[in-house]
Amino acid sequence: MVKAFISIISLLLCITGQSEAASPQDKYIETRDEFIRQFSTASSPQDNSDKKALSKLEKELQLIIGPVDVAHFPKRGKINLETLQQDAGFGQVDGLRFNSEHELLFVTTTGLLNAYLQQHKKLPTELGKLAKAEEFYSLVFDWDAAVTHFAEVPVRTTNDKSFAYAFLGLWAQNIGPRPPKDLFVFFANGDRVFVVSTEVRSNIDQIAECKDVWDGFKKKSDAAFAAYQASELKEQKASDDMVRYEEEGFRAYCRCFEQRAKMEPFFKQLTKQAQTLVDNLQKQLPR
Repeated sequence: MVKAFISIISLLLCITGQSEAASPQDKYIETRDEFIRQFSTASSPQDNSDKKALSKLEKELQLIIGPVDVAHFPKRGKINLETLQQDAGFGQVDGLRFNSEHELLFVTTTGLLNAYLQQHKKLPTELGKLAKAEEFYSLVFDWDAAVTHFAEVPVRTTNDKSFAYAFLGLWAQNIGPRPPKDLFVFFANGDRVFVVSTEVRSNIDQIAECKDVWDGFKKKSDAAFAAYQASELKEQKASDDMVRYEEEGFRAYCRCFEQRAKMEPFFKQLTKQAQTLVDNLQKQLPR
């Protein structure tokens, strides 16, 4: 009886130990954070060391995320992190990046994404809200450029276990009355999340009514700038008004575009392009 009892206890301890063992995902996060700590305390981190660390993490990510085979993209992705040193480009979303001509694909797991969101409290954790968050796309694709959301593009999934969202947007470093030229697609299926940024195939021209909205605010901004110059750069309120009018004007321009987009000739082709992307992503089996 005593031997049998000891055997049972040993088996339970073995099972418990296995259940508490760190998952590949946990090991990746632990390894990544350890590299970050090492570089943060090093007197002069070397770029070569950074590249070696990223290469190690890339191999771990490829095992965690698994095979990816999306039409028009390479089958092997590169790590999405640009650097582990707290410098320009630090802090991108963990996952793999697949570059194709005029298109970018990012793939991660829900576990990796949730762990990232826990460290970035400004981002929403609900998928529906995250898919609309402009800042998220910069953290995924390009930390040095802002994404502006212009208009939602309707897409559908084949089952209620998947989630898809698409929108017409714009990559830019400065605000201004530029028509959106980029399509963004967010797709979640099972344990994986896919994000695509691609150029719009249809021709999107300036909408005159929206340009007029921008021009109205730009006149106010120019007048504020003239007042600021007349004060010999002493009137801070005039300077603040100049910036405020431009920001308000750009948002008003975007809202106008959102209201008008569905009535424009390009929207039907844009919707078809977005749905094709979602259909291609739905072919990826959930893990």
